[in-house]
Amino acid sequence: MQDHQPHRTVVPPGYAAGSRLPWRAKLALKLAIAALRLPAGALRRAGVNRHSFVADAETRLVREPADHVARFAALHGRPPRGVLELGPGRLVTRAATYAALGCGPVWFADVEEDAPREAAPYAAAAAMARAAGLPAPDLSGAADRGAALAACDAHYLIGGTDALATIPDGAVELVLSDVVLEHVRRDALAGLLAALRRVSAPVSLGVHAVDFHDHIGGALNTRRFAPRFWEGPLVARSGLYVNRLGLSQFRAAFAEAGFTTRVMQTRLWPAPPAGAEAAHPAVQRPAEDDLIAFARIEAEPGR
Repeated sequence: MQDHQPHRTVVPPGYAAGSRLPWRAKLALKLAIAALRLPAGALRRAGVNRHSFVADAETRLVREPADHVARFAALHGRPPRGVLELGPGRLVTRAATYAALGCGPVWFADVEEDAPREAAPYAAAAAMARAAGLPAPDLSGAADRGAALAACDAHYLIGGTDALATIPDGAVELVLSDVVLEHVRRDALAGLLAALRRVSAPVSLGVHAVDFHDHIGGALNTRRFAPRFWEGPLVARSGLYVNRLGLSQFRAAFAEAGFTTRVMQTRLWPAPPAGAEAAHPAVQRPAEDDLIAFARIEAEPGR
């Protein structure tokens, strides 16, 4: 682990609170929907458990990937060769931005399919990148998602950690995840980070934004539950699952996988939020972790 003074802000009252329903009511509603075993695609089309709520704005499609590439270039003097995005949802459409920035090949890896299958959203994203002054490929003639991604030297991988097996060793110089790692199952995180270490080039950078609050009111109420319930299939289907690890535990997991880390940004609660004082004994963590609502972590292969 590397020492770094992160940019810190204090979150306002009601941070990530969502609707005004009591958290127990939100939990009950989500679990009831999960018990119905409706298809994931149908739920997302209805606005339930959807990735990337805003996936068609210039900020998300052009500026964010350009900023990540610029960060790598600031550290290493050139754009990255080989990019991997974890859990992109519909943001697979920004493949053209990476192509315009000279970053190919690009891999998008997700646990389930959520990217558009038709070519139009990819062509629109490419046009948006060109309007921003980037030499993105013209995808207006692409027949479907496969053709659009092929034109961008991009690949869409579906599945768990095993899906990363198709990426060659050391082929990735920039790894990105945006509020994804907290959703990785607690017992699967080590395997995922080991896979990221395998695909990471000797000169590479990981940028990982992690939410540490729960998803039923923006506090820590999910830490009240025993692992036997929380790690079970009903919570997994509900879209509420977070692994309940703190920042220090994430950094330790990265170190175990062979990465050094630095914390670039944190958002802090002024006092431990609801649920922190009632945490189940099996999910205890350092008290300072309970003050961290969000962090942006950079990871590099250890030397």
